Amino acid sequence: MKNFYTRDLSGLANLSPGKIELDILNEDHDGIPIVIAPGFLTQGSDDWKNYIASKIDAPIYYVKWRSSSVLHFASKQLALNSARSLLSFTNLTLKGMGLLASAYMEWKSAANEANRAGVALARFLNDVWYDDDKAVFIGHSLGVRVITEAMRNLTHDNVMTSISLAGALNRDEYDRRITAIASPRTIAHTNVYSTNDQILKWVYRMGELNYSQRPIGLECSGLANVHNHKNAIGHTEYHDDEEFGEFILARYNDAVRVRTM
Repeated sequence: MKNFYTRDLSGLANLSPGKIELDILNEDHDGIPIVIAPGFLTQGSDDWKNYIASKIDAPIYYVKWRSSSVLHFASKQLALNSARSLLSFTNLTLKGMGLLASAYMEWKSAANEANRAGVALARFLNDVWYDDDKAVFIGHSLGVRVITEAMRNLTHDNVMTSISLAGALNRDEYDRRITAIASPRTIAHTNVYSTNDQILKWVYRMGELNYSQRPIGLECSGLANVHNHKNAIGHTEYHDDEEFGEFILARYNDAVRVRTM
């Protein structure tokens, strides 16, 4: 494996659109690398990378990408009750219409930026990895867009497996991206979805302006090589839930064990 170029992070606000930075932990370790792309609500938290880095003897590549201010919209402007009322066309006030417009613009910006970050990540990995280098890709929320876009744009057969958590990506698009990953092998992936994700139920639907198609974080993938795991965790609870952290570690260890058999 070629050496990675890394530098101190100067802050996400200084990243230009379509640019990424990698925070690399355990760089001198020899295990199968893990690439982690956080979502817009977990991007500022170090829990993900620190927990996994402390439990796994492998390099951790934590993707820093530039999201929009959708976090501000989600946390400051949209309470659950108002979301339900906004989605009722009989209750669509001028204020509600303004919030819908704001949600759409902010979400659209963040979603597009996630896709661009995925392309940038793939371009970087294509420069530093060979065909026999394998990695586990983990994405949360819009980070699922980042990893799936990256995986389908890899030149080499680098994907050992992926874990998608609360994916903020249309299910059919998720299936298309997973299918497009170049590999002679059948790669097993994991989709973790929830029945209690209010962000995906309301903010995602308004941001996408699509109330008929649901994100992969709310339902099963239709692919035979995707293992679907149902739970009732809220959108922001994955990164600080110890039991769920153990679940991620178990999936990683399973993938490594299968590869070494």
